[in-house]
Amino acid sequence: MLSEDTLDKLLQPFIDRQEKLNQYVISTISKRILEIGKLTTSDVYNLQRLFKSGSDIKLINAEIAKVTNLQIKEVKSLIKEVAVNNYVYAKPMYDYRHKSFVPYKKNKDLQRVVESVSRQTAGTFKNLSQSTAFMMRDPKNRQHFIPTSISDTYQRVIDEAIQKVQAGVMDFDTAMKQTVKDLGNSGLRYVSYETESGRIYTQRLDTAVRRNLNDGIKAINQGVQDLIGEEVGADGKEISVHVNSAPDHEPVQGRQFTNEEYDKLQSDLPFESYKSKWQDSEQFASIERAIGTWNCRHFTYSIVLEFNRPQYTDKQLSDMIEQNKKGYTTPNGIHLTMYQCTQMQRKYELAVRKMKDVKLAAQEAGNTQLANEYNAKIKATVKEYEQFSKDCGLKSHRNRM
Repeated sequence: MLSEDTLDKLLQPFIDRQEKLNQYVISTISKRILEIGKLTTSDVYNLQRLFKSGSDIKLINAEIAKVTNLQIKEVKSLIKEVAVNNYVYAKPMYDYRHKSFVPYKKNKDLQRVVESVSRQTAGTFKNLSQSTAFMMRDPKNRQHFIPTSISDTYQRVIDEAIQKVQAGVMDFDTAMKQTVKDLGNSGLRYVSYETESGRIYTQRLDTAVRRNLNDGIKAINQGVQDLIGEEVGADGKEISVHVNSAPDHEPVQGRQFTNEEYDKLQSDLPFESYKSKWQDSEQFASIERAIGTWNCRHFTYSIVLEFNRPQYTDKQLSDMIEQNKKGYTTPNGIHLTMYQCTQMQRKYELAVRKMKDVKLAAQEAGNTQLANEYNAKIKATVKEYEQFSKDCGLKSHRNRM
């Protein structure tokens, strides 16, 4: 099976491409702020007509379409690589059951699973690109933020900059400072609406893309494992393992279950792990969050009980739990589990990405003071992040910043 590090490397080009798109849009809008700030009142009218022609928005939409089409094209390659790796890993089970192991190129059923998951993941990807917006201040209530489309955000920022010039403000950079900060702090976001409550949910587009791809990988993992289980007559499931797991799934990761007990686990019922020559049985109360849902990173393997040796022993699994509990105590006395430490890392990484967007917006808008202010913040936060990671004994992920 592909390791977590390998999967991260497969996902990174998608995330990098999305971040470049984010920077392109922020840069395009911010450059216009700089141009407007250099104008005299008499020049503004002609420039206003140029901006309202929509040439920038056409270029932005073309770039979004270009990146989206490239991402969708590569989704199938990613899904196929994960599927083939999963399938090859299961060959010993086919041999044990005296079942024919059909190579991927000739396995039409497996190809149909790959095509289905690829199409679904690509469709979600396309939806992400069509639901992008910024979160900008509500003109009626400056304390609240509302989603505004890229074109609306562009027009609002341009109009505001033009108004400042027409009003003859003495310090244009200071007058536009908050807008530049809002632009960078938001970044491109994926906006979704909950139909029943009418609530709006947003998340940074790079985060949404990572989640979408992870969902695709989980779907193909599960699809391949279900196919394998059916073909070899698998009578059990084994849950994958990753260090520093969330507390609700940590006790069950690495455990084997009969198909019936696993169905109970997924249905919020009491369940029991399988007793084998390698692992002891254990009774569990129900768990609310099913495996593979709500941002869970686990997935399951189809197995033949008493043939497939668990990948981890009882001792290895209990050592992981103890190591997670041991965690790290901060200098001010707050104890964090290792899982909580990884969550803190993600907060640092997100904060730095947002700061870098503000710095970029400030640089392109010609606001040197704001750019320098955020450059200092970035350096301080990265230093704090590196020290925190070192103290916790965790690997830092500079690529996520």
